[in-house]
Amino acid sequence: MLISREYAHSLFADLTQSVMVPLDPDELLHMPGLQRHGHVFIGDIALRCYKHKARWTYDERDIRTASRAFAELDVDLGDVDDVQLPMYYERPERDPEEWNRPNWRRRLMLWMFDAARNKAQAEVPWEEWNDAWKEVGANGLPGGLTWEEFVAACSQRRDSQNIASTRPLQLLTWSGETWLLPRAYTELLDRWEQREEKLVARARLCACGAQGPHWGGWRRHSARTGYVTMCPPCAGATCQLYTGHMCGVLYESPRRRNTRADDYLCRLCKESPASAWDHCHEHGYVRGPLTELTREFLQVRWPLR
Repeated sequence: MLISREYAHSLFADLTQSVMVPLDPDELLHMPGLQRHGHVFIGDIALRCYKHKARWTYDERDIRTASRAFAELDVDLGDVDDVQLPMYYERPERDPEEWNRPNWRRRLMLWMFDAARNKAQAEVPWEEWNDAWKEVGANGLPGGLTWEEFVAACSQRRDSQNIASTRPLQLLTWSGETWLLPRAYTELLDRWEQREEKLVARARLCACGAQGPHWGGWRRHSARTGYVTMCPPCAGATCQLYTGHMCGVLYESPRRRNTRADDYLCRLCKESPASAWDHCHEHGYVRGPLTELTREFLQVRWPLR
């Protein structure tokens, strides 16, 4: 039976109150992996998301199965594993395909160095910024960070708290020489990496067999079925080119509501199907169809015409 995100969240939280791994059921509400592959990971378990009557839902059986799996997971806090975090490196030095692959060790490393950089740059004028924050101290943290400062910095952002809907900082410890996590937990995160990579690889494929970019690109939102993957040629064959015919139409008007944005290509890139009608919040008129990535992340501004 399909259930709402809210009920799935409540049910999962109730069934996992006593599990050993610190979980974050709120990820069931935020659905962080929705655009990438249509699932939400709880540990190494992928919960499929379903679009039903214009709302995202879960299968109740999947929620209960995941809850049982975590209830049965035996985590020995005394059996620990060396985390072996990678050295710091700048993002431009890496291949974009490699950088976007799931890597929980790299993510922990970036949390630490991001917190250290933000602390260092907040304390001095920009003309005095340097790379001293990259130096790792005796407590395993860079830039003179204390453990309390690191945890506080991570708590300010959701993407610096959770890995696969789990909270590693609650289990992470410093031995004096290296970072440690329970072995069962590191094995779980290793399985998550492999399964996330497989789902992303599958989601990158267009129906014609062409493979899109590793992180989004060809993925677009369909109001009817959720996210689908379409290469530019397939999108061009199935969607119309927007010609400005909605100019002067109010976003709240019945005419806009009866015209689907995903029937058109994005007004800017003219390659990917649009996901929504962009509009001006001041005068309320439609500006044109945009992809979700363009609307949310590029924050494009264009004149109404």
